[in-house]
Amino acid sequence: MNEKRQKTGEGNSLVSIIANLIVSLNEKEKRVLNGRFGFSGKKETLSAIGRELKLSRERVRQIEKNSLNKISKTFNDKYKNKAAEVESKMKQNGGVLSDDQIPESMLELVGSHKFAKNYLLLICTITKNISKVDESTDLKSGWRLDDFSKDEIIDICNKVITYLKEEEIPLYIKDLKDNIPGISKYEEKTLSACVSISNKLMMAKNELVGLRAWPSVNPRNVRDKIYYVLKTAGEPLHFTEITSKIADLKFDKKRVVRATVHNELIADSRFVLIGRGIYALREWGYNDGTVYEVIKNILSNSKSPLAVSEIIELVNRSRKVKRNTIIINLQTKDEFKKTSGGYVFQGLSK
Repeated sequence: MNEKRQKTGEGNSLVSIIANLIVSLNEKEKRVLNGRFGFSGKKETLSAIGRELKLSRERVRQIEKNSLNKISKTFNDKYKNKAAEVESKMKQNGGVLSDDQIPESMLELVGSHKFAKNYLLLICTITKNISKVDESTDLKSGWRLDDFSKDEIIDICNKVITYLKEEEIPLYIKDLKDNIPGISKYEEKTLSACVSISNKLMMAKNELVGLRAWPSVNPRNVRDKIYYVLKTAGEPLHFTEITSKIADLKFDKKRVVRATVHNELIADSRFVLIGRGIYALREWGYNDGTVYEVIKNILSNSKSPLAVSEIIELVNRSRKVKRNTIIINLQTKDEFKKTSGGYVFQGLSK
């Protein structure tokens, strides 16, 4: 991937073009753009630049606007092919771009420069048919192609939000596209792009889409991360496996240790111990209790005697235990009586 990105940075690259356009500006204009887009190391506020240049905040804003207009005109007139390349890449990524979730394929446009993201944001700012999306209650800060309106993006997001609230479970983009009236005409990449810029929706690492407030897609604490891992796996896991998967997913920079995971599994009623260190989700139909209690419940609710093989199969639906453990319980507990048809539960007389 790095080699591919480096090749795009050779010759008449977008970074070189933008750098030359900025060099063509006067000193104040260069200072303002370099500061505002972080080409000097960090992005600076209008006020910070104004203090250095002894200018008002509003004057710095005017200089920034005028500077962008100058280089935008030159870029779109002289480098039409490059502008078209940026637009094409935006379209390939769904026509919408969130500032905090820029796809690798977009960054490839500007190569392996250490300020690649900063250059890309400046390029989006000056490219003719791309417009800024300001942060709001509905949307995060980002960009959109002009033929894809902000209202259209919000409408798609609202339809998805309404549907998810009714279903109460996260779903894949394909399922949303197939089941929500009014969004089936859009490509999946467009719907994914809308989700990425929404302030209320989120696509989890397992690609399920849900409300940002849902721990099933946006886990915030250890318990939620455990739930996310088990839900994604779709099967019971040992607590050491759960710990490893949390670390691999890198939800955040917080380090999670096995002891913490084990303690949270014990404390949260959503999780059920079904074997030695193996936990499942209660919502899968697992219940608390010893192997003896599980067998007792199975036989008590059976209308006829059950063979050993049937009992083992039924126990394994709620417990991960060895075959011999089940047989020993059947053979040593007086309440379990062996008949010609199989085992039955017979309560002890007082």
